[in-house]
Amino acid sequence: MRSASVQTADGWSFVFTSYGWIPWMNGNTVIKGRSFDVSVDPGDVFNHLDWSTLPAWMSYAEARRGRIGLFNDVVYASLSGSRGFDANRRNLDFSGNVSADYTQVTVEAGGAYEVWDGRNPVLPGSTALDVLAGARYWHQDAEISGSTTITASAPEGLTFDRLVAKSGSIDWVDPFVGIRVRNQLGPHEELVVRADFGGFGAGSDFSWQVLATYNWQICTLYGHVLDGYIGYRALSVDYSQGSGTSRYQFDVLQQGPVIGSTLHF
Repeated sequence: MRSASVQTADGWSFVFTSYGWIPWMNGNTVIKGRSFDVSVDPGDVFNHLDWSTLPAWMSYAEARRGRIGLFNDVVYASLSGSRGFDANRRNLDFSGNVSADYTQVTVEAGGAYEVWDGRNPVLPGSTALDVLAGARYWHQDAEISGSTTITASAPEGLTFDRLVAKSGSIDWVDPFVGIRVRNQLGPHEELVVRADFGGFGAGSDFSWQVLATYNWQICTLYGHVLDGYIGYRALSVDYSQGSGTSRYQFDVLQQGPVIGSTLHF
């Protein structure tokens, strides 16, 4: 996101951003050796947010002094859903329900160092180039439970019930490096483009991210500047562990618009 223009007495400036990310998710995942295609649109995500608890939280914070910046980004989402089914096969009636709960947490922490600033030969205003380094922590927790009733209509009309429950939690950390371009278009406008890549086999096999935002000043609240911003974010990761029936893999691209507001203090 953007850096702040207001500084404290010791030269530090701070920003806090609250935002929403509206993603499409595409790829594939393997759980307990079974492969599933992932194709989720923003409507699916919104309809299955778990409102019985905190459904989602997304925030970004950065502290900057001179050419040095320290940043943190948090994405949390909790989803839940269920579906019933009925079927009949050769005098056997099948009925049941399957429910799923899924939680994903991504926490990013790192540093930025401004290596160049000057006039932009393409866009109006001034430009600054930062190099980035840090780590991205991933946590995923999935629980799938189901109940199945099998009723034999002949000869005795017997009924069998079966309850199945599977759960699992996985955590890993991806180091990353990247660059960020901050272009000051005008006194109260800024264009920010960021790209990073990581994993390197230390956590995931490979991960990458691209973020572009347009920021503008909305107003001043009690002496603090409030910005709005809109943009687009894409985050991809390919992580795997285990083999056979214990294999887990998450190879998914999440991408979509972001919108939020930034408070400078």
